Amino acid sequence: MKGFLRNFIITISIIFAISCSNNKMYDSQIEQLFIQARENHRVSRDSLDYYLSRILEFDTLQLSNLSLARIHHVKGLYYETLPRYDSATYAFSYGASLLSDNYYKCVLLLRAGTVAARANQFESYNNIMNKAEKLVNKLDDPVQEASFYATKGEYYMVIDNYESAIVHLTKADSILEANDIIRSRDYYCYRLGFSYRRLSKYPEAFKYFEKSIDLSTQLNNVALLAGNYLDLSRMYRNSQRFDEALELQEKHLDLVYEIKDMMQIQRGLENMGIIYTETEQWDKAESYFLNSLEAAYEINDNHSIGDALSNVGSFYYRKGDIDNAYNYYKQSYNYRLDNNGNPISILSSLFHLGDVDVVKKDYASAEANLKKAVFLADSVHQTKWVVSTTQRLADLYKLKGNYYKYAEVLEEYIDAKDKLNSELQNTNFNKLMVQYETKQKEMTIALQLEQLKTSRHRQIIIGISFLFLLTFTIALFINKKVRMRTFRAIYRQQLLVNDQRKVINSLLKKTKELKLPDVENVLLSNLKDLLEVKEIYRNPEVSLEMVAKELGTNITYASQLVNNEFNCNFKTLINRYRIAYCKECIKNSNAKDTMKSLGLQAGFKSQSAFYACFKDSVGMTPLQFAKVSKIESSVAV
Repeated sequence: MKGFLRNFIITISIIFAISCSNNKMYDSQIEQLFIQARENHRVSRDSLDYYLSRILEFDTLQLSNLSLARIHHVKGLYYETLPRYDSATYAFSYGASLLSDNYYKCVLLLRAGTVAARANQFESYNNIMNKAEKLVNKLDDPVQEASFYATKGEYYMVIDNYESAIVHLTKADSILEANDIIRSRDYYCYRLGFSYRRLSKYPEAFKYFEKSIDLSTQLNNVALLAGNYLDLSRMYRNSQRFDEALELQEKHLDLVYEIKDMMQIQRGLENMGIIYTETEQWDKAESYFLNSLEAAYEINDNHSIGDALSNVGSFYYRKGDIDNAYNYYKQSYNYRLDNNGNPISILSSLFHLGDVDVVKKDYASAEANLKKAVFLADSVHQTKWVVSTTQRLADLYKLKGNYYKYAEVLEEYIDAKDKLNSELQNTNFNKLMVQYETKQKEMTIALQLEQLKTSRHRQIIIGISFLFLLTFTIALFINKKVRMRTFRAIYRQQLLVNDQRKVINSLLKKTKELKLPDVENVLLSNLKDLLEVKEIYRNPEVSLEMVAKELGTNITYASQLVNNEFNCNFKTLINRYRIAYCKECIKNSNAKDTMKSLGLQAGFKSQSAFYACFKDSVGMTPLQFAKVSKIESSVAV
């Protein structure tokens, strides 16, 4: 019996040892696959399905929690690239739940928070971020602290609050920079550039995109390098620098085809179509838009398909092919409606359909679509859309000659316009309040620093005086010769103390009397002088750099001055003055010939640029404005 028991124990021990050895082998294999999959997701997107299929071979085995968490991490990365953000959120969250509080759990939680925000699962996002914040504070690690702020920045980008996104992403980047960490800074700089681009702050956007390109190149992050090229191309396109936009877009497509990132391929093809449309190369543009639509269907992402259909419709509308435009706008509307599309996207489709109906003179259909758009815009509290749709509906009734309904809708338009102006004023007021509170805090900090300096000066004087008294007391117990030497030393020290006291008092007096000049007002006055007296806007080559040099400051501060004081960017400000100059010249001149040279006199580089800007600003062409001005002047006489 004893021999049997001994043999049984030995057999069980051998089986247990073999099992432990197998588990360690599996854990090691899973770790290697996990590391390769994660690196592939960072710099490429071409074979995540391969790594997922390989790592899922271990999913049914008895594994450690760490290995199971790694398997769910790879699942999350795979779902994120599809994109299926809801599935990715679950995979990352479940992986985190398997772990105790450690660095890797924090990584998974923050990844889950990012994809939850992109999936618009904001309640889930808040719960995940509350857990992540506690863990970040516990770990006290700069990488995870930076990642926490970056995740909050991603959330603000999802809700289109790019100002707040910039604050958090800048914080994330500065944490890594302060700790000499390069990894992830390429992505944070890219997202900062993207946020500034959305705010039309192009100088800042260029700075961060270029920084991201340098870092991405150092880290061999091909996917992110491609993203930078795409956004830079869009910026050049918006600035009508089409050759540079095309060159960067070709670089972007070369990279994303190399890494087989279908989402980026679809966006790149779409951007190519827009560039060729802007330059009226219709055949090339059509080819790229249709290829972009095909790529969207291949990705099978509802948002991408709806947008791609709408973009093809916009291309045909711009080209003048109204039947095809209507067909694709209708497909986009139906697709978005059937697949629970974003209300703003559905609004856009209805608006486009109304425009096409008007061109086709199908006024009944146009009225129906625009009414739906007005109702939807009002129900989702989109005041800007309410203004646009009611204005278009009023124009339709005026075109039909139905002045009763025209007056009725016009009243709705005026109410919506007043509401929008009120909202904008409230927004501006809130911004001013934030600026005021910031300045108040800065003044309070400056006052506290001044008080601290004064307190330190007093402590120095008291300390020196105490040393003097102590030294004098000790000298009383020393012999006469030593006393005399000590007295001389004390006397010299007293002179030094008096000199220091005079210097300190003099500095304190100057500090109190010092008043900082109102630099901002001086710069604003000089800027107005450049615009209104020297008419610098009439120089076609005028730039923000040139103006900053004239003002004696840097580009960033000059840009902030324009944004704060005129509530627009530099290009818009220059065009305002040019248009004002042209309007004044038109009013004071009866000669039609002046129209040919007026734009060039005002500083526009071409006649077409002048006409486009004038119509966009005034709402009519220069010739129409001249006729209206002539009629107004004759009526006034």
